[in-house]
Amino acid sequence: MLYTDEFLENLRMEGDPVPDRIIEEMFKNSQVGSVNNLLKQLLYNDQEYPDDLPDTIEFWLKDTAYCPEGMDLDRIRNATDLFREHGIAITFLLSTSSLVNCYAARKGVKVLTFSYRLGQNAYRRIAETGQFVLQVMAPGGLEAGGQGIKSIQKVRLMHSAIRYLVQKTGRWDEEENGIPICQEDLLGTLLTFSIVIIDGLRHLGMKVTEKQAEDYLYFWKNVGIMLGVRKDIIPETMEEAIQLEKMIKKRHHGPSPEGVQMSCALLEFHADLIPGQMFDNIIPALIRETVGDQIADWMKIPHSNWQDLMKYKELMGYFLDSDYTGFLGSMVNRLGLALIKRQSLAMTDYKYTPFLIPTELRKVWGIDEKIV
Repeated sequence: MLYTDEFLENLRMEGDPVPDRIIEEMFKNSQVGSVNNLLKQLLYNDQEYPDDLPDTIEFWLKDTAYCPEGMDLDRIRNATDLFREHGIAITFLLSTSSLVNCYAARKGVKVLTFSYRLGQNAYRRIAETGQFVLQVMAPGGLEAGGQGIKSIQKVRLMHSAIRYLVQKTGRWDEEENGIPICQEDLLGTLLTFSIVIIDGLRHLGMKVTEKQAEDYLYFWKNVGIMLGVRKDIIPETMEEAIQLEKMIKKRHHGPSPEGVQMSCALLEFHADLIPGQMFDNIIPALIRETVGDQIADWMKIPHSNWQDLMKYKELMGYFLDSDYTGFLGSMVNRLGLALIKRQSLAMTDYKYTPFLIPTELRKVWGIDEKIV
C-alpha cells in the first residue's frame, strides 16, 4: 500500500456508506427509538435481535454478523492468547496512552467534543471503550456466536449515528475537517489499538515476539474491516503500520483546545485510582513515559516526581518484581485491575448496561465476581 498525503486527504471525505444510509433513513422516518433500543439490547438480549427492528437494519445486522472471509483463526487465537496474558496492561494502555494519542489528532478529536455536547458522557465513553475491547479480544470473541461480533456492530452503528448528528448541528466544518469519523481517522484509531499497544507493552518491559506483534496487528485489521474501515487501506505488516502511523502523526498531531479538554477529562477519570497518597500522580507519569513528552506537553499532561523514578525502572523491577516483568509492568497490572473496577462503576453510576468481563478472563486474571 502506497500512502500519500493526497490519498489520505481523500479518505477524509469518506465515511461508512451502507450503515450511514440506514441510520439517515431511520432518523428521517422517526425511527430513532428503534435505534436506541437496538444499541441497548444488542449485546445482552437472549434473542438473536429485537423483534421490532426495521427491515433495513435487520438485514444489515444479519449480513455483517460474520468475520471477513478467509480469516486465519490460528493468528486470531494467537492474538487473543497475548491478550489473555497481558490483557490487564493492554486495558490500561488503551485507556491512557492510546486515548491521549487519539486526542492529539487535532481534527479527529473535534468529533469527540461534538459528541459529548450531544449528550455522550466522557466517563461513560471511556468505560465503553474498555468494554468493547474485552468483548472483542476475549477468547472466541470473533468466532461464530462470539459477543465481539455484536459489539463491533454496535460501535459501527454508533459511529454512523454520531456522523449524522454532528453533521446536522450545522456547526461542523466539513471542508476543513472532513466527514466526522472519516476513513483516515478510523485508520489512525486502528493503529492506536494495535501497534501503539505493542509498543507500549514493550516499553513497559513486557516481552512481545515479532510473530505476536504481527498477529496482533492482523487481529485488529480484521476488526477494522468489520468496523467499516476499507480493507484495501489497512496496512498488512508492522513495518507498513509504523510508517503509516508516522505519516498520520505528521499530518495531524499537535496541540488543540479539544485535545486538552479530553485529556483533562481522562485524568479526572483516572484520579485516585489506587487509594492513599503513595501513588498520586503516577498516571500522568505513565502517560508521559508511553506517549513521549511532546504529545504530553501538547495535551498538558502534568509532570510528576514519578518520572524521575522511572529512569531506574529496570533496576527497581529487578528488586521489586518477582517475575521480572519490570517495575512498570507490575505497577500497570495493579493499576489496570483498579481501572477495570472504575470502568464498571462508571457504567453503573450512570445507569447504563452493566460492565461485563468474560468468565475465562476473570479466571485467568484472578478477578473475583464481587469486584465487578
